[in-house]
Amino acid sequence: MAGSRDRHVPLRRCVMCRASLPKAELVRLVRADDGRYQLDAARRAGGRGTWVCRACAEDPAEKRLKQTFRGQAAHVRTLLALAIRGADPAAAPAPLDPRTGTEA
Repeated sequence: MAGSRDRHVPLRRCVMCRASLPKAELVRLVRADDGRYQLDAARRAGGRGTWVCRACAEDPAEKRLKQTFRGQAAHVRTLLALAIRGADPAAAPAPLDPRTGTEA
């Protein structure tokens, strides 16, 4: 068919492994006004998102996670685990303030 076109599939790049994958195969995180990462399950929050592929989200190697997310690596690990399990992101514990080490 001359007028037939394939549907466009938007691609995004994983911040950890740099693989380009369809949006549906990635987990999106956004930074809130206070600078902490939050899970964007609907993939509709404003601003630039941070995309992580499921392979990196399930990877037990902490080195790459710490390099990418620095002081928020433990909080991001919790968010990614919740996203993989399909749990409610509101159930995540509050992240620790990197300056004081207390819950913010």
